[in-house]
Amino acid sequence: MSIHAIPVKADAMPAIWRQRLILLFIIACFAAPLAAAWLLVGRWQPEGSVHHGELLNPARPLANLRFTTLDSQPSDGTTMRGYWILIHIGSATECDASCQAALYAMRQVRLALGKDMGRVKTLLLLDGFPDAGLRQWLAVDHPAMTVGVADTTTRTELGNAFGSTEAGGKWIYLLDPLGNLLMRYPVAIEPRGILKDLKRLLGLSNIG
Repeated sequence: MSIHAIPVKADAMPAIWRQRLILLFIIACFAAPLAAAWLLVGRWQPEGSVHHGELLNPARPLANLRFTTLDSQPSDGTTMRGYWILIHIGSATECDASCQAALYAMRQVRLALGKDMGRVKTLLLLDGFPDAGLRQWLAVDHPAMTVGVADTTTRTELGNAFGSTEAGGKWIYLLDPLGNLLMRYPVAIEPRGILKDLKRLLGLSNIG
């Protein structure tokens, strides 16, 4: 007498096991993305969110942006409102190598913005009126830059906002169109770092 194997149908699996497999599949679908996110926390940052300078968080209104123009006209900074502003603090006696690097970076970043160039201004704040030689150099090499003489309060407020006592001449500061101090960059930074940040900010901003 021969014994024939009885084929097992696929649906012969107990219903309770089928339910468990379905449940495990659903859990896996939710758990995999969460596990991947957990592994990436602190290890990866989207390129679009990277900033190349020191961010002031939260941004702080610059209470005092008063200066005197080189033609002796007082300014309370209102003419600069509505623009993104790159600021450097310099000496009236000379524009040394560090100062020249900062002004060059500010000028090149603004020019590289192309059609958005008009949304950005550059400002050099000095501690006194420059002599004829420095005035001439600024007029020739940086004709689009606003140059003003600012008191100690204005100049030190920029550095103090970051909790720093370092000389302002080591930094390039960024103000938003509402007059908020937002970031600062070391003078030695590659200009393209500032440019990347500004392009992103201009793209996200509906003002300025």
